[in-house]
Amino acid sequence: MLRVRDIVKELKIFERNKVPLEVKVLGIATYIQSSVRRTARILSEIHPVSNSVELKKFEEKLPCREKKERNVIAIDETVVKAGKKRYYVYSAVDVE
Repeated sequence: MLRVRDIVKELKIFERNKVPLEVKVLGIATYIQSSVRRTARILSEIHPVSNSVELKKFEEKLPCREKKERNVIAIDETVVKAGKKRYYVYSAVDVE
């Protein structure tokens, strides 16, 4: 049985070799389970992460996530001061 690392090598997903392959495999595994921001945050602890352009290139080559249909709600937060107290007022609007 092939290991994930060997599969990534065979597919030749990455053009450059500046980042160790193990970090790239970790990035793939994290991306599949999470968001791009969270993946970038995790990988930045191990190795400097390039801009979102590089992540988009990666996503184009390995589109393994399905787009989820989401109901969108816009939320706004306002701070109102009355006397010496602060009151937080929230409003929510269904975007659709």
